[in-house]
Amino acid sequence: MDATIRYTRKVPIWKFIGGIAAILVGIYGLFNLEFLMLVPILFGILMIKTEGSEIDLESKTYRKTLSFLGIKFGSWNSLENPEYISVFNTTEDITVRALSAETTNSFPIIVLNIFYGRNKKITVYKTKDIKDAFDVASHIADALLIDLLDATAPNDYKWVDKNILRDKRELVYID
Repeated sequence: MDATIRYTRKVPIWKFIGGIAAILVGIYGLFNLEFLMLVPILFGILMIKTEGSEIDLESKTYRKTLSFLGIKFGSWNSLENPEYISVFNTTEDITVRALSAETTNSFPIIVLNIFYGRNKKITVYKTKDIKDAFDVASHIADALLIDLLDATAPNDYKWVDKNILRDKRELVYID
């Protein structure tokens, strides 16, 4: 695996197309010397930008990122004394708004958080695949020499033996 774990939220296709269209309309207007056309350009950028995070396992640093068309911005911070990594199920809400209506849809997702400094956390990865979640969590736990907590079952959190997980690719819990 790569020494850097990256997570960037995906932009829905309709939002991407709308953002590109707004940017193109704005650029066309700028060529006609209509400076008010900066508004569609800014609107398009806001539609396409996305958030994420990266963790560099070699230098033990992380950053929260803003991404625009694959170009990422964010400052690196030291990951001081990571305690453990947690894998848990949750839902992610996506809200769609129109002129006078709004709807929120929830989707199941698995989130990996690194905990440090007594309950401070950094979300480093999100996925829909449980095997992928535990593979990445095991990789991060091995690289940072921290424990792995399976919090996927409600109110039934268990520590995972990473050595057996890596060898057999199945969950083995430590009592």
